[in-house]
Amino acid sequence: MIPPIEIAPVAPADEEALADFLATFPGLECRLEFWLSRFRLWWQGNPACAGSPAGWILRRDGAIQGFLGNLPSLFQLGGGPKTVYSITSWMVLPECREQSLSLLMEHMKAADQTLLFDTTPTAVVATILESLGFRPLPWAGDRESFIVVDCKRVLAAAAPGLLRGVGLPALAAAGLAPLQTLRLRPLHASGLLPAVKSSDVGEEFDELWDRTRGLYANTNVRTAQAVRWYGLGDGEIEKELFICRQEGRLCGYMILKSRTRHGLKTLDCVDFWEDPSAAGVLESLLATVWNTAQDRRLDLLTFPHFTTRFGERLGRAGLFEHASGRRALFFGTPELLASITSENSYFVGLQGDYGTAAS
Repeated sequence: MIPPIEIAPVAPADEEALADFLATFPGLECRLEFWLSRFRLWWQGNPACAGSPAGWILRRDGAIQGFLGNLPSLFQLGGGPKTVYSITSWMVLPECREQSLSLLMEHMKAADQTLLFDTTPTAVVATILESLGFRPLPWAGDRESFIVVDCKRVLAAAAPGLLRGVGLPALAAAGLAPLQTLRLRPLHASGLLPAVKSSDVGEEFDELWDRTRGLYANTNVRTAQAVRWYGLGDGEIEKELFICRQEGRLCGYMILKSRTRHGLKTLDCVDFWEDPSAAGVLESLLATVWNTAQDRRLDLLTFPHFTTRFGERLGRAGLFEHASGRRALFFGTPELLASITSENSYFVGLQGDYGTAAS
């Protein structure tokens, strides 16, 4: 007789065995310490984790057969503080795959009074989620703008079969580089604000949040504690914080995540926040990030369109844009979802587990 499947919440005592299960999962093999570091970030060091479930485990005869993680985060919902949930690392062994939805149902049940995000679904998973009531996130992240740092490498990666061995990357790069420099003239303008890379998140972030939290009813909480966690608290996946000041006062910042994309060394923007009363914050940060990327010989900078207006501002700054192919879904009660619109919300790359995962 086959032992029955059991579903149970993740407990601290499960973490070692769960890390071993994920580290040896077929097709995903990686270091045990990577998953232990994820747990420290998602749960132990997370200011939103108190009282929130860590996730759920499928067991058969005591052995872990599947897992669905919950990543809580601090959010401003309807103008007030709320802990929201996110799907992360939904992995079930093939012999128990028919129980996958049972894990998801536990997650949806736990999120009945808040929002539940999935911002890294495959096409198949997205179809399943939408059939269960998930909706597309009201943002413009299906498009992104970009700055090419190493034109030759980016062009070769864009069409490797066509360009390999015939010298076209160098020829095309010779034309792309001056064109991009011409387009990016706003980033060379005089009078840009001072912007620098920083590893210090202090009281000035609380002050900026207090001044600007009313810009959107629905967005991530951006207190110093929250920014310190999601911006600098990851020991495995590097993020970089760039700040901008006007007359000595913090007026904006940008957080970018290091990733390898089509073999290219890339920084991808996961958050941008500003005091709109200070002019030129975005251009100043873009210029500093671009200069830093050139000094470090990176290949590409990418900036998802968190809102349509943000995409338009990136275009006026001279960046190229294209379709990103990125999907983002969220779930909540019909009344709650109806209250969240593109006009009163600002969703960035921190929704779901994108900002805290290797994808």
